[in-house]
Amino acid sequence: MLQFLDRMDAPGVDRIEGIPPAIAIDQTNPVRTSRSTVGTMTELNDHLKLLFARATRLYCGACGEPVRRDTPDSIVDALFRRAGDNAPRALISFTVEVPDNFSDEEIAALLARQGYTRIHRRQGQRLEVIQDRPPVTAGQRERIVEALETALRHGHGRVTVYLLDADGKASEGWRYSSDLHCADCDIHYHDTTPNHFSFNSPVGACPVCRGFGRTQGIDYGLVVADGNKSIADGEVIP
Repeated sequence: MLQFLDRMDAPGVDRIEGIPPAIAIDQTNPVRTSRSTVGTMTELNDHLKLLFARATRLYCGACGEPVRRDTPDSIVDALFRRAGDNAPRALISFTVEVPDNFSDEEIAALLARQGYTRIHRRQGQRLEVIQDRPPVTAGQRERIVEALETALRHGHGRVTVYLLDADGKASEGWRYSSDLHCADCDIHYHDTTPNHFSFNSPVGACPVCRGFGRTQGIDYGLVVADGNKSIADGEVIP
């Protein structure tokens, strides 16, 4: 470790007594690298990283929609906004994964013993189980919240809500998640930290230039002399 530290000048005294040996590090000696900027040299970047980590809003990298943790109350509020006065009922469901060593019928039988006898749909190794079909009215808010809480618990933090018309036909469903997870794209995210906004950290560095602001590649215009020639005729300059 000592070989990487600069040796400081010895104090102008002949003898020091009563002071244990110590290592002195000059704090005013900045380390300049190709990643150094005004923000890093003035340490302003450290404060900006904290600010962005606390004030940032997360958006899905696939669909561009905001990613946030949903709660039963927030889902109910969104349901009432979308339903208006035209949807008499809602269908609340959760998804159950079918293990490879079980069949759909065996999982359906296990669910039936727990009181879940209605399956909304089957998609590959997934069963979409109906939790409840409550009326979308202000007087049924507690029932809807309770159904959402149960569905989120059985669905490991995921739930799908449909609106039913007068004939009982379900509309396109809306997916919600109590985790930091884009339910539509099925992509998980993590809470933002200061390292996400640091180009010196692999977490926040650009995946292309790795935080250096430049990339290395091949200029094919300097390699290929004439696109109409063959390799034997001197197509490749090197």
